[in-house]
Amino acid sequence: MAKYNVSAGHNPPGKTACGAVGFLDESKEARLIVKEIIRLLKSAGHKVYDCTCNNGKSQGDVLKKIVAKCNKRTVAMDISIHLNSGRNDKKGDEKIAGTEVWCTDAAGVKKDAGNRILKNMKKLGFTNRGVKTTGGLYYLNHTANKAILIEVCFVDDKDDYELYKKVGYKAVAKAIAEGIVGDKITEKQPYTSIKKISSKEAIKWMQKQLNICYTGKLPNLTTDGIWGSKTQAMLEAYWKQLGWKKGSYAGKKTCTALYKNRKK
Repeated sequence: MAKYNVSAGHNPPGKTACGAVGFLDESKEARLIVKEIIRLLKSAGHKVYDCTCNNGKSQGDVLKKIVAKCNKRTVAMDISIHLNSGRNDKKGDEKIAGTEVWCTDAAGVKKDAGNRILKNMKKLGFTNRGVKTTGGLYYLNHTANKAILIEVCFVDDKDDYELYKKVGYKAVAKAIAEGIVGDKITEKQPYTSIKKISSKEAIKWMQKQLNICYTGKLPNLTTDGIWGSKTQAMLEAYWKQLGWKKGSYAGKKTCTALYKNRKK
């Protein structure tokens, strides 16, 4: 397990220093991406801190508050999410401006993570603009941990906008998250504990999985979310199929088996 600081680089939309706006709103999209990156990294077992600032009085104040949050702890890496601007391609020139990663020096984990992120983004269709170095960004200069700043795409480029909307922020976040850790992130499917008093949707889920996993002679269940005698009968038959003792409801063990066996 590793620890990470992740932040969106500007104030919320509508406030001072809220970032670039074009076809895309930088502040809005960066926050969506950050939230999803954090969720994915946590699902993979990592400890993640959201260092986004929501109350900066100026861009300088925003940056100082983000850095202060980041520097409260030692982590494997600080990651700041931005969207770029400056293309001013309102009509679309059929060229994807793409993604770039900034750091103070392109070496070690920063270079490795940056290249992985760019490679993943290229798979989504975004041009690889490279890992770039600079000594002029406050965030990179003042964070105590190793840090990278990601410019996802251009808010004022129609081609970037159309690609971004096509793939969605969740795919972008996953490309970045997997680039950060250097591995695929496969989310664990939560099990559902289903009793007779369970929700209709939960019972529907179990009926559907029983239809897939049960291999006996009973006819398929109607996935209506109603716990009737036929559902109970197939549940008991499925337990027998697995060599289990008869129970009274589908708990964690049953639902885990239903989820696992449906893949086969």
